Amino acid sequence: MTTTTFLILLSGFSIISSLVTEGIKNIATDKVNLSYNIIALVTALIVGGAGTAIYYQFNDLPFTSNSITYIILMGLASGLTSMVGFDKVKQAIDQITNKKE
Repeated sequence: MTTTTFLILLSGFSIISSLVTEGIKNIATDKVNLSYNIIALVTALIVGGAGTAIYYQFNDLPFTSNSITYIILMGLASGLTSMVGFDKVKQAIDQITNKKE
């Protein structure tokens, strides 16, 4: 995978992730106990990983150890771009580690 392909896919996945996250936020009924950063992170991990796997499948690229590494990295990069900014990433880490009872 070239750098250009990675960035094009990342841009598309960040748009898709944000749209899916907004859809989940609009559908959710329990808005009080809902952590939007965690929802954005999980959605972006799924969209980025699955989208990259689909890209490999459609382009007849083999699933090697490098391609699986790219799939994981795309999921993580997509998760970071979906939260847009360091303060959101820090807030998500705080929400994961300090669960409110």
